[in-house]
Amino acid sequence: MTSTSFPPVPTALLLDTSFLRTLGGPGHHRHQLFTEYVKANSIELYLSERVRQEIEEQEVWISPDWLHKSQTESWVTAAQPVQEGVSVYDGPSAAVIMDRIQQRLSKIEQIPPDKLRKTDAGLAGTAIMILASTDHDDIGIVMDDKNAEQTIQTVLSDTYYEDYIRVFNIWDIIEYIEK
Repeated sequence: MTSTSFPPVPTALLLDTSFLRTLGGPGHHRHQLFTEYVKANSIELYLSERVRQEIEEQEVWISPDWLHKSQTESWVTAAQPVQEGVSVYDGPSAAVIMDRIQQRLSKIEQIPPDKLRKTDAGLAGTAIMILASTDHDDIGIVMDDKNAEQTIQTVLSDTYYEDYIRVFNIWDIIEYIEK
C-alpha cells in the first residue's frame, strides 16, 4: 500500500504483539510518534486478551507499559475475551472466522493448527467483538507479520466484515503518520 492511496486510519485500532515489539518502548521514536498521533486524532487502541498474555510472557522484548496503559488510560482498552458466537448482521461468527484463519495460517507456517498460537486468529475475533459492542464502524488490526496480515485479509474478504475490519502493516501506519 503506498502512502498516496493510504485510507484514513480507523478510530479503533487493535494492536498485535508483533506491532508492539516493532514499535519499541516509550523511549523509542516510533512509539512516541504513534502515541502522539492516536491521542491527537482520538483513536482508541485495543489490546486483545491473547496480546496481553503475550506481553506478560515477553516483557524482555515488549514494554509492559501497554498493559499499564490498558488499565489506566482511556485511549487504550483491554478488550474483553472473544465470545465465539458473536457476529454482526449476516457475517460469520467469530469462531468461524478464527477457525478459518487458524487453518490457513497452519498451512502457510507448516505447523499443526493445535500447535500454532491463536493470537492472530484471535485478533479477528476481537475485532468482530469490538464491531458488535461499540460505536466503532471501522476497525483496524495493526501488525508486523505478512503471513498473518494476508491470511486475515483473505478470510475476511467476501464476508460482511471486509468493509469494516481492515489490516494494516506497521510500516504503512508509521509512514502515514510521519507525513
